[in-house]
Amino acid sequence: SNPACFPLSKPAGGAGGAAAMVSMVRLLVDRGKFCHMVRSRGFIMSAIVAFLSGVASGVLYYYDSSRGGQFIEKLVPTEVVFNVFITFVALVLGFRTAHALTRYTDAAMYLHKLSACWFDTASTLFSFCRPSKADNEAVDQFQQTLIRLISVVNALSLEALQGTSKSAHGKFRFEVLGLEDLDAATQGDIVQSEHRVEFVFQLVQQLCIDGMDSGVLNVPAPILTRSFQEMSGALLTFHEAKKLAAVQMPYTYIVITATLLVSAAVCMPFMMALYTQGWWSSFFFTMSGTFLLWSTNCMNESLDNPFTIESKALNPCDTQHDLNSQLLQLLAQRSSPSARTDPGDTTHGSPGSNKPECTYPDLLAHTRRLSLNTWDRRTRRSIEHCVEEAHPPDDTELAPPVRMCSNEDANHARAPPGGAAAAPAPRHWRPGQEA
Repeated sequence: SNPACFPLSKPAGGAGGAAAMVSMVRLLVDRGKFCHMVRSRGFIMSAIVAFLSGVASGVLYYYDSSRGGQFIEKLVPTEVVFNVFITFVALVLGFRTAHALTRYTDAAMYLHKLSACWFDTASTLFSFCRPSKADNEAVDQFQQTLIRLISVVNALSLEALQGTSKSAHGKFRFEVLGLEDLDAATQGDIVQSEHRVEFVFQLVQQLCIDGMDSGVLNVPAPILTRSFQEMSGALLTFHEAKKLAAVQMPYTYIVITATLLVSAAVCMPFMMALYTQGWWSSFFFTMSGTFLLWSTNCMNESLDNPFTIESKALNPCDTQHDLNSQLLQLLAQRSSPSARTDPGDTTHGSPGSNKPECTYPDLLAHTRRLSLNTWDRRTRRSIEHCVEEAHPPDDTELAPPVRMCSNEDANHARAPPGGAAAAPAPRHWRPGQEA
């Protein structure tokens, strides 16, 4: 058999549908999300209104039955009028739901695009430092400062997207890399600035310009433009996402939707008491219909700003944590040699080789192929084997892990005594916690 062929296995019969159903059940029974949904203000309000509407429907049915079934029939309009009203309410809520889901998908896209732009900025600038003619201390100072500023500006962007309103659920708290390692003047300017995101953005640009002047970024200007384009893309993405936090639904539309929901909660008990058999069925169907309408609208309201902790829609903390890990990986990878292939497998047909050039079928036949999972397992086993040979196990005690440092809120940031070091090790800082 051809080792290059890896056929994709397809689930037989209804295995695919069963797997999808299992995934849906696991999502529904997520304890944390379910508890948050039940404790949310919208869920509690919807349940209370639905219960009161259901009780009213049961009482109306009992009272109408005691009067011979003539009381409600004289009050309510025909069935056609009620159907038209409910259809109109459903259309309004459908438009509201579509708008809320659009805001949610846009927020998820902006969240990942923002961190991707900042990582691309850091990655290109780190690459541009490799041919630097400046001394190692200046290059290290530039890179250490860069990752701290990028981590700070991304965290400040996510903080600003949560809005300025005071929520009972609080706000997300984002960890940053070594904010205390910056000099005291920079920390004070960040705290006192009115527009913190734009201020730190300008600091990053100034750092790049100074790096060009000092020779740290020793690349042609057209190539360096790529980094500035990514920086501008990150700022543009932030302001595009900011409209989700700053621009709400029109007030008139909110009032109309609330009026329709209240009208539905008042009218539905009469109609259910008239067209159901028994007070229990009248109570159940009225409560179910009212709860679905009100809970759908409350869900839509919570998605007006998907970046808040109250919406429970997105988790910006994970995105910030991933960006910090990527930045630390850049810092660890900055001195690594460039990737290359085994010369024994690549000299055939290369420009500097005396061997004849290979045709495409020859290259296809002699190029080794392997599945990604198999390659990953083999490589990990090889690395572990090399580590065991280089460092045989002993009874010595392992060194304690690096402690995760914390600090107070960003408004009370403090500089380390004596100023920041030239090339400090990155540390994590979480606003809102005591040091």
